[in-house]
Amino acid sequence: MTLLWIVMACGPKEPVQATPIVGWHQEESWTLACYHPPAYDSMLEMDRRDSWQGSMEAMELQWKGERGDGISIDEATLDQIDYQFSAYPKKVEQVSQENLEKCRQAATGQLSKDDWQTWIKGLPTQLTAGECRTHFLDTVMDNLNITVDFENSFPICEGDRVRISGSLQDQYRVSDSGEWITIAGDQNSPSLGKEALPCNTEGCFDGMLILQFTDLDNRITIYPVGTGLEFKAPRDGYISYGVNDDTFYDNQWYQRGGLIDHSSITVAPLD
Repeated sequence: MTLLWIVMACGPKEPVQATPIVGWHQEESWTLACYHPPAYDSMLEMDRRDSWQGSMEAMELQWKGERGDGISIDEATLDQIDYQFSAYPKKVEQVSQENLEKCRQAATGQLSKDDWQTWIKGLPTQLTAGECRTHFLDTVMDNLNITVDFENSFPICEGDRVRISGSLQDQYRVSDSGEWITIAGDQNSPSLGKEALPCNTEGCFDGMLILQFTDLDNRITIYPVGTGLEFKAPRDGYISYGVNDDTFYDNQWYQRGGLIDHSSITVAPLD
């Protein structure tokens, strides 16, 4: 009776959890070995980042044909893949998981090696799909043109941050009888509600420096800049700048003797 009670008290044993396979592994029925990436989601952030390099090197070893399993990709394609991995290292995770599945299918006869290689050769296109390649990376220095609505147009990617600013001592006016103003605009003449002006919301003033953002669907948004603005692109698109005015033929720079003012504009990327 005592022995039976001890056995019943112990209950059924918990099933032993199989140790996850990481690295090169080949089942008995497989025709080749496949690289098994680690379980990225269970890793600490630093370890996870370190693992990307190992996964990338393992895949490229096989793709170069150095495993002797019939897979061999041209060097130009591998260079393109390597470039994308260098630019976006986290993409190694998805590619290594998908590559394992392709390898399993090839190893069990469900996928031909030619089809697997076609998938690998298509990675450069897949890895850049939907990626904006026109990040705002270089500082632009220019002179403000007050005789046109918007001058120059610079591509920018969603999430890019820039600061636009200009010189404050230079003066101009946007009508023959108007006040001499700077890029801050006429502080005595708010543009709120003036539908003829491009910037007509809170914070807009007549003649001030403004920023125009145009997305890829040609939707336009105007931002008051004045003495300076930090801007984060909400979508991929283009930015340009000008003054908040609707007629430009009568705009003029202030002149001191033989010297004519010209406001310098700087558009600089922010980290």
